[in-house]
Amino acid sequence: MSFANHDEPFDVVTTIEKLRTWYYPATVGELSRVMVTQKMVQDDIADHDEKLDQLHTSYDGDLERLLMKRDCLSSSRQGLIHYAEKLSGLLSPIRRVPNEILCQIFLYCCTENDMTNGKPGEALTLSSVCTRFREVAISSPALWSNLTALFPAAEHYDYRNRQQETKLSSLIQLYLDRSKDRPLTLDLNIEERYHLPNRPSLQLLTREFNRWKHLVLRGYSFSTDPLCPSRDCLPSPSLESLEFRYGVVNYVLDLTNNWKSLTHLRYPTTLKLDNFWRALELCTNLHSLTVQALKSSSRILPTLSSLAVINCEFDKLDDSLECIISSLTTPNLSELVLEQRNEGAVEYPRQSFHHINGFFERSQLCSLTSLVIQGLYISDRDMVALLLQVSSLETLSIHDPAFPDLLRSSNPISKSFIESLHAGRQSAFRPSVEPLLPKLRELTLKVTAQGFDPSSFVDTIASRWLPDQSSARELGLVCLRSVELHLPGTVDTKPYELLRQFDEAGLRVVVKYRGVDGYIV
Repeated sequence: MSFANHDEPFDVVTTIEKLRTWYYPATVGELSRVMVTQKMVQDDIADHDEKLDQLHTSYDGDLERLLMKRDCLSSSRQGLIHYAEKLSGLLSPIRRVPNEILCQIFLYCCTENDMTNGKPGEALTLSSVCTRFREVAISSPALWSNLTALFPAAEHYDYRNRQQETKLSSLIQLYLDRSKDRPLTLDLNIEERYHLPNRPSLQLLTREFNRWKHLVLRGYSFSTDPLCPSRDCLPSPSLESLEFRYGVVNYVLDLTNNWKSLTHLRYPTTLKLDNFWRALELCTNLHSLTVQALKSSSRILPTLSSLAVINCEFDKLDDSLECIISSLTTPNLSELVLEQRNEGAVEYPRQSFHHINGFFERSQLCSLTSLVIQGLYISDRDMVALLLQVSSLETLSIHDPAFPDLLRSSNPISKSFIESLHAGRQSAFRPSVEPLLPKLRELTLKVTAQGFDPSSFVDTIASRWLPDQSSARELGLVCLRSVELHLPGTVDTKPYELLRQFDEAGLRVVVKYRGVDGYIV
């Protein structure tokens, strides 16, 4: 072995051999030689340590430079990625969309402009995306003409809410300015029962009542407050649609103003029948009416084309619906919804056929194209009898009652009912060879009772799938285009597999049982 400071080799093997014995330097020369060699070794160790330190210092510097270079490259790479994304953005297909189409897309997004709970509204959000979005949004007053606002109750009107009121006022003013002179669609939730404080935000809206076109009022009685939509504001001369939700609004019916502009009305559930007739007398051009739970002389509504009657009283099932249906005659009706929201079990449910049948007979519904019957206790035979009176029907939706076991004989969707819809065969309920509902295009059935017969359903759907127009004309039928079947619980999927061929051929088919993944077809 050689050392750093000299060329004289050191005999390591001999030294190791001597260590294995009891050898000790016998002479002064040998002792001196060992001590000199030992010092030389220590010097070489120190020399090696110094060189290692220098090497470490050099490596640390190189490593730091390499790490810095790595970080620099990584940062540059990330910048290139972001730049590539920006270049891709320049090639984005949306940049080729004309402003007119982009504005239509924005209109679908801004149907509410929800300002509740401090939200800015969709129009303001869209206008903050980029310069182009902002230019399109600001140049489109229609985007800013829909407003949804909440006005909290007085007992909660503290300092924090006053700050929110200031923010809401600024926001409403911005929307009113940008909507220019466009008609307004308002959804106002006023959480006050007796008195509202001086609300600048509400004043801003009432000052623009001449622009109101569609109005939804939610809350309690607010006729005593001069700032709320009341005698001075209703009806707006351009108001076409008016909905009352939850509130007691008898004051509206005391007005003598002209309501001829109103074509759509949703009526509250708390008013007496006399007030209901008063409302109808004021609305001489009414086309659409939705009422709930009224408590009867008959009224003829010749202009009404859409009627929805929704009963939410669970203790006296169908009482309110019967009162309304028994009191109306609508010869030009095209859309009808009869709904019983059976959210609670009823001990003694009542059948609904007789008053509905009387309504059908009085109104002579030769223009009815859409019918929804949901949750009513009507037998399958009676349901067929009703449908025989509406041969113009194109869309039919029937929902079994929520509690089918209460009156087993009053569930409309049965095997016999399905067979009555068959295009080419007679049935127990339809002895005539003429098909039931010859113009039917869309059918929706929601079954709650167990034991639904799949074979009769598949057979009936197959009989109404007539894509060949000449064959359809010969049979006096219109080809069925859409069918939905909702079943309770888990079912055997195999009988419904035959419907896939119709779905692939162009008929929209949905067969589903309860559950997120319950689709069969």
